[in-house]
Amino acid sequence: MSAKNENIYSTTNVSFQNSTTDKSLKLSECDLKNRQLIEQALTDPHARIPAPFQQYFYDYVYTHSHQNLRQINYLAQIAFLLYFFADILIIPDMFFMSGLIRVVLVLGALFCCYYLFKKYKNIQVLDRIVPIGTTVAAAAWIGLLVLSSSPHVATYIYASAIFILVANLCIQTQFKVAVYCSILIALFIMLGANQLMSTSQAFIFAVVFSPLWFFSIYINWNNILNVRRSFLRSLLDEWNYQTLKNLAHTDDLTQLYNRRHFVDMAERSIHQWPKHASSCLLMFDVDHFKNINDSYGHDVGDRVLQLIAEVTRKEMRYSDVLARFGGEEFIALLEDTQLQDSLVIAERIRCAIQKQYIYVKPNHAIRFTISIGIAELESHTQTLEDLIKQADIALYQAKKTGRNRIEVYHPDILDQAKPATDNPWNVFKSSTQPVQSATN
Repeated sequence: MSAKNENIYSTTNVSFQNSTTDKSLKLSECDLKNRQLIEQALTDPHARIPAPFQQYFYDYVYTHSHQNLRQINYLAQIAFLLYFFADILIIPDMFFMSGLIRVVLVLGALFCCYYLFKKYKNIQVLDRIVPIGTTVAAAAWIGLLVLSSSPHVATYIYASAIFILVANLCIQTQFKVAVYCSILIALFIMLGANQLMSTSQAFIFAVVFSPLWFFSIYINWNNILNVRRSFLRSLLDEWNYQTLKNLAHTDDLTQLYNRRHFVDMAERSIHQWPKHASSCLLMFDVDHFKNINDSYGHDVGDRVLQLIAEVTRKEMRYSDVLARFGGEEFIALLEDTQLQDSLVIAERIRCAIQKQYIYVKPNHAIRFTISIGIAELESHTQTLEDLIKQADIALYQAKKTGRNRIEVYHPDILDQAKPATDNPWNVFKSSTQPVQSATN
């Protein structure tokens, strides 16, 4: 397949997109250790996000919250500006200063919001705008009340509760920032109350104001806990999704595509024909694999298959699709590849594998080879089944004429058996490695 498609045989590069978290987990991250981290975080009373998933969490919150957060910022600024009309009635002596301060602060806040939301996709930065802006607005408003000589300021200061609510109830990740800002706002308010009220009035105000302050912080903390737990549950769902999808698409032993998924991808590719270049199908298997299993055991046979898969992955291109087709048989689709180029790739694989060996005992190693059959997609009338049959016939011919060689399918291939030495691709060379060939 082309590079734009998934390349599942390279497990370090594979990732699936989950619309729940809007963030891709690499398949290599879906191990038991990470699952345990997620489950432990879900049982943690503080729902602490594990370090490997911190950035996933911030991206998740940004994706789900930045539009609402932008709207909340604008609504808070509009509300702060509209309180100017209340100032006209309650503190008319501060009419001009109130209007000037509010307009300046709102314009500054609008500019900051526009710039930060446009330039930054970091929820940690954006989540601080509301509490910090609210703290500045609260300080300015308390200053207006302290400077006013209106007889209504002692009552008007009760409206300051709105600042505490805004600073706490809209936070997604920055709990500490919100708490620090809440403490500053509470300090400003209590200083104002001390200036504007008698001792008894200030005490009553503190009795009314304190529960509201504590409850807003409590609600803020629970809101953040809910966001964290929602993310962790989504992350666990994605872990399960990727793991199950990987199991459905890959061979457990070699970590290559399994037969079903290869057929699905190859059929989609063939249906896109014609292309500027042809496509070729390689089918290969291990020579005398039964002898390896019978002589050394199936565990050695499994190691042989795993090593062949590993070597073949390294020798093939990123756009090629490789799969274990069944037993000791492998298959590969080389899209947009001319026949001569596919021969070069096949020979590179064959030579690389014949150089490999596996130790079955400390001083005893075995060597193994593969035979390869190649079929070329030449017409839009060809099906994948036809192409596989042709490659299988070519593979059979490679076995028949000596093994450890490459054969290309052509219509009269079965009528033209040639000795192994006549095939220019049979370039096997003996090795000086102290190993034993796994042949009859």
